[in-house]
This record gives sequence, structure tokens and C-alpha cells, in this order.
Amino acid sequence: MDPWDGYFIRSPKSFLGGDLNNETRERFAEIVTRLLAHMKLIAEKRAGFPIESAVLGRPVNFHGTRGEKGNAQALGILRQGASAAGFEHVEFLYEPIAAALEFERHLTEDEVVLVLDCGGGTTDCTIMNLGPGVRNKSDREGSILAFEGIRAGGIDLDIALALHAIMPEFGLNLVQSNGLPVPNTMFTTAVRVNDVNDQSEFLSARYKRQLKRYLSSTNYDVHLKRLNRLRQRRLNVRLNRSAELAKIHLSERDPINLPLRYIDENLVVQISRADLFQAIRDDLDRIGSLMDEVIGQAQTLPSKIFVTGGTAKSPVVRDWLHSKFPDAEVVEGDYFGSVASGLTVWARKLFQ
Repeated sequence: MDPWDGYFIRSPKSFLGGDLNNETRERFAEIVTRLLAHMKLIAEKRAGFPIESAVLGRPVNFHGTRGEKGNAQALGILRQGASAAGFEHVEFLYEPIAAALEFERHLTEDEVVLVLDCGGGTTDCTIMNLGPGVRNKSDREGSILAFEGIRAGGIDLDIALALHAIMPEFGLNLVQSNGLPVPNTMFTTAVRVNDVNDQSEFLSARYKRQLKRYLSSTNYDVHLKRLNRLRQRRLNVRLNRSAELAKIHLSERDPINLPLRYIDENLVVQISRADLFQAIRDDLDRIGSLMDEVIGQAQTLPSKIFVTGGTAKSPVVRDWLHSKFPDAEVVEGDYFGSVASGLTVWARKLFQ
């Protein structure tokens, strides 16, 4: 098979709830199988004995637009992959609840805690009663006061930043000779690397024809030539990674200069935290609405807010969170390990 017949993907789990045909669904099931089989092999080598049971984390809602059908599809793919990898018994646990169980290990008194898990593809929120008074219960359903999730995560923030701060260097807002702008869809399609249909469209003959027409109508503008180069070299996933790196480096300094020399040897884009906030403010509003909804469902205010997930590492996100809840104690966990640690806590209760 020619590698150019396919395309790169990031975060396979982000695709599992999407609109997939049977062939694509089976391909993702194979990806899941291989990943879980590799993890099982490594874990068994370290443990020194066979591992037949597993607790898998799941978001409240998988990324996609198919609602419960998408959730059911994603869980089916994960079950299929886990079975093929050799697991005989598989349980699922909502990822924000897993993060809450990890946070609970460190509490010395009972608390009402709001857990915000800003993951790569989804953002989930729960309010739970946590602490030594309930820690040892085998059934924790009564501890859960409310939970909810949205299909937006770190990769969506990267896409938003790429569109806002980087795509103008590729022709976004460029005006054609007829006075009309080049359609925004040409650029949103290029940066939506978490959508199989958009990636297919970006590489399609139809997109190529449209881009050729817009190149002609803009007198082959240098910015739009970069978009053409991006497509020809299939560098859209690398561009998304550059946006992610910009977000990461903005955690340390402001502004940053982002080199994109793999597109144009002279192309360096300056990006500030203000740019990042402007790019992701709609996503932050959605996260804020999610938290408000969960608080409303629980009908109680949390005494602490526990934040985990790589997205929460950004000072832009932290500053926004403190401004939204100025009177709450915000506790930051292991950005990348809290969910995994919580899954092991629950696995120990279930299988030992």
C-alpha cells in the first residue's frame, strides 16, 4: 500500500464517535486493538503475570455530532478492540469520575468537589462527594451529584488557534479580483484534523480544483500558494502540531515566534496569549456553560475545583477559570496522569 493513499491522524479516540463507514470503523477497531495489545504486553511484562481484566476511561460524550449513536459506536469499537487484544473482562468509567477518585486519595476531610477534565478531544465535568467518609465504599453511585461533557477539547483549541493566528498567513481573509473573499471553508477544512470527512475533502480532487481557481482569481498570491503547498505536501497535521506547540510555549513566555519553515523558509508567525484567548474564547464560554450546568444539576456549590487534562495547563485557561470562580479554591492535578491513576484506583476495587 502506498502511504500517500492515506493520511495522518491524531488522537484516534477522537474519531470513534464520528460518522464512520464500515471500512473506516474496522480500521479504527484495528488501531484500538493494536494499542491495547501493546499496553497489555508491557503491563504483563512489568507485573509478571497475565492481565485479563481492565478498566477503560471514557468521556461523558465522545467527540462527534451523532449523540448517543456516536457514544454507542465508540464503546463498541473499544469493546471489540479490548476483546481482540485479549482482555476477558472490561469495565468503563467516566474519565472525570476517575480523576475525582485520584484526587480523593489526597483528601483528609469530606468535600464537595467539582472536577473539570479538559482532555484532548472532550471536556468533562462532575460534582462528587469525596473524602475519607466515602472513600472505601464499593458503590460510589451515591457520591455522584451530577456530571456532563461536551465534545470539545485541546485539539479543538489547537484548531481554533491555527485558524485565528496562522491561517491568515495562508490566505484567510484574502480578497479575490472580483471583490469577494476566498471562502472560509477552504481554511477550516485544512485545519480540522480531527474530522475524517474534512481531511478527505482537503485531499480531494474537488478541493484541488477550487484552490486552483482561487489561486488564479488572486493572481497567485503568496499566502494562498502556502495553502497549496500545505495540501500538496500533506502537512496539515504538522501545522496543527505547530499550533499545539505555540499553545504550550505560551505557557512559558508571551509572545512567542512560531517558525513554519517547513512551509516557507522565511515564515515565522508571532503569537501572543491575547491571540490565544481571542481564538479560544468561544470554547471557554462552552466550558463555562458546562460547569454552570453541572452546578445547577447538583444544586450545590463545590468547596473545591479540581482541574486536570493538558488543556488546563495553559495560563490563559487558568486565568479564565480563576476569573469565573474568584471565590473558589482551584486545585491543579497531574495534567496528564490523574485520569489514569483514578482508573487504577477503581480497577483495584473491582478486580482485587
